[in-house]
Amino acid sequence: MSTLDTEQFRFATAGDAWLVGDRRSGRAPGYLFLPGLGSQRVGAKSESLWAHARAHGRAVVRVDQRGHGASSGRLGEITMSELIEDAVALLTHLGPSVVVGSSLGGLVAAFAAARRPDLVRGLAMIAPAFGFLAHLEHLLDADGRLHTSQGQAVPISARVLQDARRHDERALPAALAVPTLIVHGTADEVVPHRASEAFAAALVTPQRELWVVPGGCHRLHTIADAIWPRLDALVAAAAG
Repeated sequence: MSTLDTEQFRFATAGDAWLVGDRRSGRAPGYLFLPGLGSQRVGAKSESLWAHARAHGRAVVRVDQRGHGASSGRLGEITMSELIEDAVALLTHLGPSVVVGSSLGGLVAAFAAARRPDLVRGLAMIAPAFGFLAHLEHLLDADGRLHTSQGQAVPISARVLQDARRHDERALPAALAVPTLIVHGTADEVVPHRASEAFAAALVTPQRELWVVPGGCHRLHTIADAIWPRLDALVAAAAG
């Protein structure tokens, strides 16, 4: 994909792994979009963010996370640690950015922001997958497969289960020192919105906002255009 102001790129991560994404140049800080489990970089929310960035002259990047789309690896074999390391490596390459993560991408973004707050100017988590890692083993069927919201049945490897136990999301609220917006729908059929309410209540960063969307589903694609102005305002207020 390379049309007008959009360029496709390939970014080398650990070992022989790589990420494939799209980027658009513009002023900093740019946006980085991380999609959710089983989702690819091009979708309703990333298209909405892309249009917002273009309208405001901001740089923007979206990637297929490892194990997804055109990036390397196989879904069900990539660990959470590897996804976090990929996000941190990409942020190190891009420079300080406003990170937007959807579902599992929101959880990846939060761990990356906790590890490297110097590289994150703002964080938006859209229907974040709180509780996913702690309950992953119990979400599998009798054949060890995880059924995604896209209808996929993904075999989950033992190394993924073992790695999931290493990450304690309960420590995240106290570790996030960046402006944080959480958006969650009351009709989310995948992750209950109460999880985001509890997480938001535990945040220590003074620049925080929880937007609970009445009747909103897990995708929240229909209100995406309204997310970015809220995020921009939060980041701008934190910058003074």
